[in-house]
Amino acid sequence: MNDVRGWIEEKLREDGFSSTRRLPKRQLEITRDSYPDARVLCVGLSKGETFDADDLIAAIEDVPGTEFVVVVPTRITHAAYERAEELGVCVAGFGELVHALRTDDNIAEHVDGQEQYERRRLKYNKAVKSLKRKGHHAYEVQRKEHRPLTIITTNVYEFTADRLYSILESYEGIEPDLIVVTNPNCRGFSTHSKQAANQAGIPLVRFADFLTDLGSKWT
Repeated sequence: MNDVRGWIEEKLREDGFSSTRRLPKRQLEITRDSYPDARVLCVGLSKGETFDADDLIAAIEDVPGTEFVVVVPTRITHAAYERAEELGVCVAGFGELVHALRTDDNIAEHVDGQEQYERRRLKYNKAVKSLKRKGHHAYEVQRKEHRPLTIITTNVYEFTADRLYSILESYEGIEPDLIVVTNPNCRGFSTHSKQAANQAGIPLVRFADFLTDLGSKWT
């Protein structure tokens, strides 16, 4: 893994963050106008590398107090996202770093827009007991009266059979009970996408329908 702070500093200047300070062990302190200065750990990946849960643990052990790990390019495993939630750390790519710097007092608590929407709707559903992250946009939904469900979410507008196979490939190692399309403009699914879901043995459902049926289906 490489020191990518030079690239990050250049891109931050382009986004209006002109004051940064390098700290030991690949850390970068970023001055913000409206929020406290933010300290991030910068990880650069070589070709073929990914950032996994073990890498996150090693990084935190090496730099105690780490709140945000920015990974460039954004090749972060689902296990790393899951472990980050458990440890109270944010792991994300550069784009989400910029968003966190602009919107979050505590960047360790940053959540991307899609996840914010999904969590908010799930949290206030009367059938849901708790929620645990299982990947980038994957969750284990603990229900009050029925078995837990593992779901993978996507916010695409038009869901295709190719999209289904792409999701299953990218989430290899996670066994979802359902794939949930959270884009509110999605009105339904094509014949081909439903056939693909049936062949894969994984139900495909719109978010509104999923929320409505959480207390009664998939028992």
